[in-house]
Amino acid sequence: MRTKFSRLKYRNILCLIAGAIAIGWIVTIPFRIRRPPEPPVILTQQPISPQETLSPPTIQTSENLADRQSEPTFSYNIKTPPNPVYSQELQGIVDESVNIATSKGLPAERLSITLFDVSNSKTHTFAGYQNQTLRFPASVAKLFWMAAFYSAIEKGIITQRESAFKNDLEQMIGVSNNDAASRILDKITDTKSGGRLAGEELQTWLKKRTQINTFFQSAGFNDIRISTKNYPIYYLRQEGPIGRDLQLRGDASQPIRNQVTTDQAARLIYEIYTRQAVSSVASRKMAYLLTRDLDPKAWKNDPSNSIKGFLGESLPTNIYFGSKVGYTSKSRSEAAFVRTLDDRAIYILVVFADDPAYSKDETAFPAISRYVFDRLNARGPSS
Repeated sequence: MRTKFSRLKYRNILCLIAGAIAIGWIVTIPFRIRRPPEPPVILTQQPISPQETLSPPTIQTSENLADRQSEPTFSYNIKTPPNPVYSQELQGIVDESVNIATSKGLPAERLSITLFDVSNSKTHTFAGYQNQTLRFPASVAKLFWMAAFYSAIEKGIITQRESAFKNDLEQMIGVSNNDAASRILDKITDTKSGGRLAGEELQTWLKKRTQINTFFQSAGFNDIRISTKNYPIYYLRQEGPIGRDLQLRGDASQPIRNQVTTDQAARLIYEIYTRQAVSSVASRKMAYLLTRDLDPKAWKNDPSNSIKGFLGESLPTNIYFGSKVGYTSKSRSEAAFVRTLDDRAIYILVVFADDPAYSKDETAFPAISRYVFDRLNARGPSS
């Protein structure tokens, strides 16, 4: 009898433990599945009179934009670029940022910067350095592919469910995976990498692939080129472009590379965080994908992190930070949105450095970023 009671006692204890675990699991479901905090939204600026404009905005609209009746079906939805006001104060911050780079022995001629202050909802201001110079953006091109993907989904050009691409989108933007980006670009343009083509077949393939350029060019992103994939692509076993992708690049002595200005990257970041890019719903999804955790515990042990050596490394951890980086052995680039919790500083900073010296240097981007943050945070919202 004593043995039976002992067994019963232990069985009851085990049942209680199992019940407690089950209850704990159920109670913590909302905490385990909850989404990260909502990405902040930039308040769109109030209209300003011509007298208040200090100088024409740097981002120019195309003189030959298609009208609503003749615009292509697959085209970016915002036809009019933002209209920020040039700020001499911000120009001083940008100029000192350039000085930070040159003080480290880095070449200024291969550097571009756009600074966009959106802390005041009545007037958004900007300044830049070589900010309309087309440069190789490396993986910042994936920022544009993300926007085009959501447009293709919403317009029914991509007929599969968005959920089928969830992993590739997260990999492309979160860790800048080239394999995922290759599949996304193929799906947007209805193309595939492969052997060389000729004649009409080649022309059809080129037209399809380069429609990713016209998608943005028709909306005022003048001369942007983002039709070339990033390499290496492991599932294709390609260290660099071959076959038709090599034909797309043209003459080997002067290959056609992806080309973007820092103003263009800043514009897209701005339109995502004002919930205008593609649609309000799509912009919200893109902002989630761009969100980064600056706590060193979240990235220091991750070899694929996009924080070390970039704009986020030197910033406080208790802020909102969203960004897309680009990095190769010959370049370093990043487009970022920064917002303090008290809204003293809300700005977009884009830095492209198309030179091997910047690729090797892991101190310039963090130093520039911290300088810009300290200046804007100390000043508070622009007046």
